[in-house]
Amino acid sequence: MRARPHRAPAALAAVGCVLVLAACGPAAAPTAGGSTSSSMAAPSPTTTTTTSAPSPSSTARATTTAAPRQARPGTEMLAPVPRAGAEPRVRFPANAAAVGAGANARVSTVPDAVWSRMVGYSWTPGCPVGRSDLRYVTVNFWGFDGKRSRGAVVVHAAIANGTAQAFTRLYDQRFRIRQMRVMDRTWGHNPKGPGANDYAAMDADNTSAFNCRYVGGQEERKQYSNHAYGRAIDVNDWENPYRDEQGRIWPDQWFVTHRSPTAGVFAGSGSAAVRAFTGLGFHWGGLWAAPDYQHFEVSR
Repeated sequence: MRARPHRAPAALAAVGCVLVLAACGPAAAPTAGGSTSSSMAAPSPTTTTTTSAPSPSSTARATTTAAPRQARPGTEMLAPVPRAGAEPRVRFPANAAAVGAGANARVSTVPDAVWSRMVGYSWTPGCPVGRSDLRYVTVNFWGFDGKRSRGAVVVHAAIANGTAQAFTRLYDQRFRIRQMRVMDRTWGHNPKGPGANDYAAMDADNTSAFNCRYVGGQEERKQYSNHAYGRAIDVNDWENPYRDEQGRIWPDQWFVTHRSPTAGVFAGSGSAAVRAFTGLGFHWGGLWAAPDYQHFEVSR
């Protein structure tokens, strides 16, 4: 959490003459036609093999091998993730549809509409960073429902490109993400201090980043989390829970003892999913004395 500061036309068959009482001269074999497509989602070109003109006593044969059809761009799907021993109330949130091919990660300044929803919630006067320090990262991801979806996080400018690369790596691995929504007024106010309600976001298994709040579970110290600086990201809170220093688990303890490499889980420091971040300079909270499996950060 919450964590610490820090993928032819059909060929014409060749027909030979048949001997009936009198010999017939050989006929020329027709030329097989075909067409190709350059689209990544269109069927592969048909491959046609045609024999030379037949002899009077033989029949030329053409064989056609067609590649299987591929899905149109934007229609690719994976199988939905089966139910787990514990999961949020909404298994398959209504995520925005993916845009473009692949992860298609984009970094931009924070749009006006997004910022207006953040002010007074995930950002308030007195926060250690301002709008000009932050960037808006949008990226496609594979949802638990098996669909290609699109989400967004707000992070510090210093880690924006690394964030885009990390989520691109997760996309290429087909790592599942439940949902990815900016911390803003959608979540309401944090009941334990400044910021948007991170506890509600965790309960919904939301992947998020910037949120000007104190360290989760330790709000009484009034110490800003690295999320308040836009330098921390929490991914799949439910599958990767957080244990605070008092031993309390957020948001649910089932996945604390079920760390196998299943959908959405960061199974260990050597896993490809964890290395998607750590290979870019992020530190993983799963190695801390009080593990924070969902948390990745870059020290400020």
